[in-house]
Amino acid sequence: MRSLFFTVVLLLCTGLASAAEVVGSVILSVGENIAKGADGSERLLKRHADIYADDLLVTGKTGRLQLRFSDHSRLALKPDSEFQIATYQFDKQQPEEGKAILKLLKGGMRTISGQIGKANQDNYRLETTVATIGIRGTHYGVQYTPEGVYCETIEGAIEVKTKVTQVLVSAGEGVTIKENGSIKKSSANGRTGDYLLRKKGGDRPVIPAANPETENQIDRSDSNGVSDANKAPNGSLVAVAFTQDSDTGGFIAGNGSVVADGTSSITLEQLDDASGGETEDRFLTGITHKAPQPNITNHACAPCEFTARGGAASISGEDTIELGGAKVTWGRWNSEFSLVENNTEQALKGGFHFIYSDSLTTPSELAALVSARSGSYLYTHTSESTSLTAPQIDTGASGTLVAIDSGHALAGRYASGTYVMVDWDAQQIEQVNINAEINDGAGIRIYNLTEEAGVKTDLDAVLQGGQLTLAGSCSGGQCTEDGIDTNMSGQLTFDLVGAQAEGAVTSYGASGTSAADQNITLVGTALLEDAGPVPAAAH
Repeated sequence: MRSLFFTVVLLLCTGLASAAEVVGSVILSVGENIAKGADGSERLLKRHADIYADDLLVTGKTGRLQLRFSDHSRLALKPDSEFQIATYQFDKQQPEEGKAILKLLKGGMRTISGQIGKANQDNYRLETTVATIGIRGTHYGVQYTPEGVYCETIEGAIEVKTKVTQVLVSAGEGVTIKENGSIKKSSANGRTGDYLLRKKGGDRPVIPAANPETENQIDRSDSNGVSDANKAPNGSLVAVAFTQDSDTGGFIAGNGSVVADGTSSITLEQLDDASGGETEDRFLTGITHKAPQPNITNHACAPCEFTARGGAASISGEDTIELGGAKVTWGRWNSEFSLVENNTEQALKGGFHFIYSDSLTTPSELAALVSARSGSYLYTHTSESTSLTAPQIDTGASGTLVAIDSGHALAGRYASGTYVMVDWDAQQIEQVNINAEINDGAGIRIYNLTEEAGVKTDLDAVLQGGQLTLAGSCSGGQCTEDGIDTNMSGQLTFDLVGAQAEGAVTSYGASGTSAADQNITLVGTALLEDAGPVPAAAH
């Protein structure tokens, strides 16, 4: 925590910084990031803060910073980085005269070039301790590593020059630059960000491309800094799942759901596709949750924030489906995201799973269904369904959510596999089965999770933001030690979507400790589809 003296210095120096020219602004700031002026003054950087021509930008140990410059270029700095704006000159009336000399002194970055250097490539230069980099209309990344400075190109090309040689690094290529100036060329490996180049439908870099037509529009943002263009409408819901540090050490599964209500907000953005354009659909890039809801979280969020726009965040398994008029999107963020709970960044193991819809079944629609339906209905995951994030475990490995199979039910169960059974007459959830199979390197783990024995959860309580308690076991692989399986416990969120409740958006998480004292977890999200009434003979 910064001292009171430091806070006073910040206030005194804020006015001094304005003497320099404003060259950009902060799009995103996660963690504690500062700008040091040429006069020695320091400013804490928050969203919309100005950036000046002589600034030294410093990100904290968990800090992430994303900037927009006046020439429409974008810059994302990784944690524990230092970036110097040595020279920056740009006049939009004479863009060809623009000039930028930038220095990455420490850490890592990703950038998309703007108008500076477009007419004259010599007017743009990035300097590191061992090389200088020029651009040719470029999206590239740079990272200091134990082996040297690593550079890779996502789009366009960069020219890397040292005291002994120079090379052209085209899209899909990377280079490692040694202290002696030698350069070793290779394929890009995603070291500056976890993404795969030119992989159709795969992981995608998420620094949004500059759009000169919209850069100067008024930014209308809510109290959480979310613009109207990217803000999900009130009543929208996102269910999430992840594995995080536990308070007692090790890892534990976490999951829940957040409703956009004006206090809590959900951010959605279009992502870059494989060709450099934008996807048609919008996907989750942020959550700010402020409303303390005891049935969703074990503590009050004041706030809890998820952000996936810094650095080179990558997403996998993302897709969208329309079901009974309801639109549902899902995916898993794999890197360069952050989860901050009550101002403390959480250490996550594996990805951040989400499933989102703005078409929840309304109270009036639900009341009509209660009147029209009788008996028990099934919501199922079938062998044809792809509407899910693949279940993931504590090792980071992912696997398969097992489809419903009524022909292989255990005693007292309708079926094996994955399903939820709703009793519309009693307004209760009477059966839950979550079944997953994942290879942990030592063998196949088999997860079998159900509702607590003898417990039928009130449907309305779950739909109002509660969670259904899960219990069960994990067998095989690292779950079984000396013939002893791992006992699991967790929770499931369940929210109906569509005018006729054609589907249910769910997230699940479960944790246990094996006989070998190893943390065992399972997390994921899925859209379960209405399969109609349970056959009378089976029920």
